[in-house]
Amino acid sequence: MHRWRVGRVLLSLLVVLPLATPATAGATGGIPEVHRLAEAVTQAMADFPGEYSVAVEDLTTGAQWLLNADRRYHPASTLKLPVALYALEQYRAGEIGWEDLIEYTERDVEPPVGPFETAAFGNRFPVGDLVGWSLSNSNNIAVNMLGRHLGWGNIELWTASIGGRLTHEERLPRASALDVLHWWGHLHRLAQEDPEVAELVVQPLRDVTYRGRISAGLPEGVPHLHKYGSYDGNYHDSGIVYGDRPFILVVMTDGAPLAEADAAIARVTAAVYQVLTESPGTNPEPVQVVKALLDEVGPVPY
Repeated sequence: MHRWRVGRVLLSLLVVLPLATPATAGATGGIPEVHRLAEAVTQAMADFPGEYSVAVEDLTTGAQWLLNADRRYHPASTLKLPVALYALEQYRAGEIGWEDLIEYTERDVEPPVGPFETAAFGNRFPVGDLVGWSLSNSNNIAVNMLGRHLGWGNIELWTASIGGRLTHEERLPRASALDVLHWWGHLHRLAQEDPEVAELVVQPLRDVTYRGRISAGLPEGVPHLHKYGSYDGNYHDSGIVYGDRPFILVVMTDGAPLAEADAAIARVTAAVYQVLTESPGTNPEPVQVVKALLDEVGPVPY
């Protein structure tokens, strides 16, 4: 049974963090469809057997809708996004080069091996290749090499500086849906300010091969980026959905079987997309709950 946290529920169901910008400073609420979002997400997650958190940001207004978004999870492979973003910031600052070489060592080994299948310890690989493999194919060896080279402590300090803390508890990483939302928000702002540099991270995210979870919940052809994660009962997805009303979506789960989590994340995606893309003033159609079966999208990577 999912437990609603009172403080967060009040935040989620009433006014939801409109940012104090000229476009929104005079607004009287957050996302206008807040009550319908709450209803749609609740319907999509009905009977879900585990814990879950949802975070949504309307990228047009900066307004957010949050449900249990401060609960901390093992982020699994979603942490590959801030590692890539920190590498990009170091590149922008002139501290590293995108072609700088990092040595492959025995302590980096973790399945899936992917492009390292025939590599020998001592081989060296460019930062840019490692970022690409860690995002597009969710390669663990690539992110281990980046984290070791850049310093996990440095990465954690940087994530705190952008408001999306990646931490460790008993040597395991931890992050909340709100933290992950900040990671994507940073990428979105960077893509507006410096699109050429941001493309170094955006392109491998476009090339992501796994099309379940968020991808499975969107109508065919809707452009989006996403970074998923799976580890020991923690199944997540997060990303940016583009269109007339672009938005960030983060869904994190814990304690449910893989197939149920996959399907639930797809249902939440479909529900949020439908609510946020309805034309103002129309009578909303009932949210259509999609079914995302594991055998339709293939096995999930890490």
